[in-house]
Amino acid sequence: MELALWTYEGPPHVGAMRIATSMQDVHYVIHAPQGDTYADLLFTMIERQSRRPPVTYSTFQARDLGADTANLLKDTIKKAFERYKPNALMVGESCTAELIQDQPGSLAKGMGLPIPVIPLELPAYSKKENWGASESFYYLVRNILAGATSNASANSSSYQPESVTVNARPKANVLGPSSLGFRCRDDIVEICKLLDELGIEVNVVAPLEATTPQLHRIPDADFNICLYPEIARTLCLWLEKTYQQPFVKTVPIGVGATIDFIEEIEALTGIDASDVKQTSHSRLPWYSRSV
Repeated sequence: MELALWTYEGPPHVGAMRIATSMQDVHYVIHAPQGDTYADLLFTMIERQSRRPPVTYSTFQARDLGADTANLLKDTIKKAFERYKPNALMVGESCTAELIQDQPGSLAKGMGLPIPVIPLELPAYSKKENWGASESFYYLVRNILAGATSNASANSSSYQPESVTVNARPKANVLGPSSLGFRCRDDIVEICKLLDELGIEVNVVAPLEATTPQLHRIPDADFNICLYPEIARTLCLWLEKTYQQPFVKTVPIGVGATIDFIEEIEALTGIDASDVKQTSHSRLPWYSRSV
């Protein structure tokens, strides 16, 4: 394993768990043997959440391997959908389950559930947690927006972003903060405060505490802020290509990077942020000079 921020980086399906747990109306079904079921440990003991994570396991045992584990998985998916009634369902497998090649995503797609089903193929023996979170977030948003476009086409009209009011404040999406991240909630507070000073309206913050209807609104923003590149860069690149949404690439860590972050927003939006740059609230420059 590799030390990442404040805990050890796990396999990619842990990254998918982080995305599902960040969202308010998404459930994640994992095809996994008994013993790989440790989501509660991660999110109730390490993250200290007051609710159980929206994760359900097929929990097959050794004696099930001689039978039909695929049907066991389908039964688990059906029960999870009926019990939790999510607005979107992610389906994947743990490291050990990958070896038996039941293809849980394809099985779930074929069940005809009336909600978006996002199959995740996360190679556990060559990729790690942050990559899994990045892929899961990308596929979740892509599937949700594809569903919105399909519904619009069925109604004989293509998707159109919200109309722009004259002299309206520029809108930005803040993408990347997630459960089991390091100080993500504090970062959101600070970034939203800074954006408000710059005259930028926050359109959507995702995936942390977001809902699937909010994901539908992502294309309405003028640009994206890739706050955590390890989670959101893949999605930001796709949004740039598909919806012509540029994104801020600078991560505002430290005084210099924060100034670069503001200047990048100035270049994207045409606003003048001279006053904000001159009246920095950080005490770090003063402390550095005093040392």
